[in-house]
Amino acid sequence: MRWSYSFLLLLCFWSCGTEVPQPEYAFYHWETYLDPPAEPIRSWKAERLYVKVFDVSWTEGRAEPSAELVTGGAVAVELVPVVFITNEVFEHDPRNLAENILTLLSNLFPHPYTEVQIDCDWTAGTRETYFAFLRELSQLTEATLSCTVRLHQYRDRTRQGIPPVDRAVLMAYNTGDLSQWETENSIVDRQTINGYVRNQPPYPVPLDLAVATYDWAAVYRRGKLVYLINEPALPPLEDSTYFARLTPLRYRVDSATYYENIYLYKDDLLRREVADTALAMRVINDLWPQVATAESRYVIFYRIGSRQWQ
Repeated sequence: MRWSYSFLLLLCFWSCGTEVPQPEYAFYHWETYLDPPAEPIRSWKAERLYVKVFDVSWTEGRAEPSAELVTGGAVAVELVPVVFITNEVFEHDPRNLAENILTLLSNLFPHPYTEVQIDCDWTAGTRETYFAFLRELSQLTEATLSCTVRLHQYRDRTRQGIPPVDRAVLMAYNTGDLSQWETENSIVDRQTINGYVRNQPPYPVPLDLAVATYDWAAVYRRGKLVYLINEPALPPLEDSTYFARLTPLRYRVDSATYYENIYLYKDDLLRREVADTALAMRVINDLWPQVATAESRYVIFYRIGSRQWQ
């Protein structure tokens, strides 16, 4: 299946006359213990793994790290450390943040690296503080500096700005309205994604592409989203004593019960959302010819460790 999609990509490149390279594949690792499964790396011939090392959030008046990585055994691919920073951090004055991040990276990430990536959903209101942080970080490290770019930042370049980095990654997922029960799939909506990128000029920073491969379940109570369960157990949903299947991916709770250590009440609603590898490849076929340039290189699957690779 993989080779057929790759062939379609090549056909599109030739037919459109666009000089862009065939993508190399990589993965995001988003768990706190570094022990990725070998099979997806082998079967997709991936030579790079983007590893989240820690988060940074604004806590009790200061930028504080959390979810710190515990390194496991040796990993036979190139590793790129990633730091996730909440936008709230840049609503304040995060003094010495760049220096502190590099210090913590040296303590938590004992692997050689030639690139470091920052993941932050900045806004027009925080862009100046965030971009100043990126410039300072770039001055303090010899590594290539990359950052993530959301679809709204890709399209609205005048207000959101262009980050001062060496490379960027377009995050082509989490596009729908998760809060609404009526939403079909908030992880991936191909029509919405294409609306952000269609007819846009090339991004002025070398751009890679990230696509989703995971699933979750959203729980609604009295019309409001109350829980989001990552990759929930599926067999309990088939127990008609407690759950009524409304559609292939939607359920109603008919009798109160515990599910994934969460107490669900009668009449709660649950919607599964799935971004599988086949959907990821369709998104790649849609987007790569539209957003890639001669300097684009990687398609990164978020995330390795998901059961979508089993």
